[in-house]
Amino acid sequence: MIITMRPFTGASDIERMIALAYAFPDQYLRSVDLPYRLASWALDNPHNVCLWEDEAGDLLGFAIIQLPWRSLDTCAHPAARDAGIERLMLVWATERAQEIADESGQPLTLYVDAFEHDAEQLTLLAAYGFVPDQSAMIRMVRSLEDVLPQPHLPEGFVLRPIDGMRELRDYVVLHRAAFGAADMTIEWRRRTLRAPQYIPELDVVAEAPDGRLAAFCMCWLGPVCGEGYIEPLGVHPDFAGYGLGRAVLLDGLWRLQAHGATLAVIDRYEGDEGARALCDALGFRTRLRTVGYARRFGT
Repeated sequence: MIITMRPFTGASDIERMIALAYAFPDQYLRSVDLPYRLASWALDNPHNVCLWEDEAGDLLGFAIIQLPWRSLDTCAHPAARDAGIERLMLVWATERAQEIADESGQPLTLYVDAFEHDAEQLTLLAAYGFVPDQSAMIRMVRSLEDVLPQPHLPEGFVLRPIDGMRELRDYVVLHRAAFGAADMTIEWRRRTLRAPQYIPELDVVAEAPDGRLAAFCMCWLGPVCGEGYIEPLGVHPDFAGYGLGRAVLLDGLWRLQAHGATLAVIDRYEGDEGARALCDALGFRTRLRTVGYARRFGT
């Protein structure tokens, strides 16, 4: 197999990237929130993305340095893995990460997730200077074939789909507050709403009595028939302790069920006890676990 590297050319490549990842969802770590991640501002700089093709021009893999999360996202066709594409990806990623650190004058720690059972990938990461990190991820699932609990809200709160374009700024404010970071932007949110995979009825918010958006849960129909994905989910810190995370998640599960999903899938970080307690309480069980690796670039 001849593998050729080429630069990212923009929107025309994104659907091909999604198609590749959706063709092999069990091998791609970021399938849960792929359209959302491919709308991030990291892709505004084509140097942060690289694609690999075969001699016929068919996409074999891609890699992205996702600066909002300082993570490396990769996806490879199984046949290309056997041909060594993951080594090519790590060569590109380490060179690009060093460029970013040099250009900014600031160190960059790049994080990579891998399936804990993938000894070959873990060995390859170590060979390129990545060391174990604490950011393990747990993928959890819950059947949607039984009767779901009803969501409950404090008096005066309302669950509803967000009015995407009209409430662009309100969503960005909520997202930034929920995660304590300014990474979410108006343009990122706008691109997410325009993704072909976006379904407005699966984008839920809790509205407070004063009209503010207090919590959100975005859901997606996945590439595997019958699977629904939840990502992202967050609560404004002003409304912590109201049970809104549970309420928006349950509302999202009801909506996924109505759209034909029979299984809900959610990712959480291993050390996030709040997410663990919520998932456990709603009957989610662990499907798989990943391990985190990291490498520091720059001074």
